[in-house]
Amino acid sequence: MRMTLLPLAAVVCVACSTKPANRPDSTAPAAATLAGNSRSPSSIAELKQFIDSAQTKYIDAVVKGDVAMLSGFYTDDAIVLAPNAKASHGRAEIDAGNTKTLTTLKFTGLKLHTEDLQLFGDLGIETGTYEQTLQPQGKTLHDNGTYLVVWKKQAAGGWKIYRLAYDSELPAPKS
Repeated sequence: MRMTLLPLAAVVCVACSTKPANRPDSTAPAAATLAGNSRSPSSIAELKQFIDSAQTKYIDAVVKGDVAMLSGFYTDDAIVLAPNAKASHGRAEIDAGNTKTLTTLKFTGLKLHTEDLQLFGDLGIETGTYEQTLQPQGKTLHDNGTYLVVWKKQAAGGWKIYRLAYDSELPAPKS
């Protein structure tokens, strides 16, 4: 089953600093990343606000089945790596995958939780978990998983999804 729109995921983002976060231990808790960057604490706060707002809008688009709204979250050259599916390259392929998914599945709930954020120049990397409820063929399915989003700062301001990979914790479908 192909679920190209998950999670955004994602839609979570990246701070406005041009230097990488100072994280000598990559296993440190996410709270340290969100609250502890002494070089630009206001950027981390702005990042958290952006993520909260973007996630709300992304979840709304998924639940409403709004492919056009989802499309606006991605760069033109974005790539989505979904479980059990070929990679979607570019917004046209991503939109086609989202259209196919949303015509066969009804999403009734989606929760996103950012666990870690890193910043490298104009790219931000977010890792997190998701929980979702969907209805394939009228049956209710609950799914949990993890995601990785690479955000790219836009020349006109804001951030868009440049790369998205996610993985369900459910077993792969049997062939």
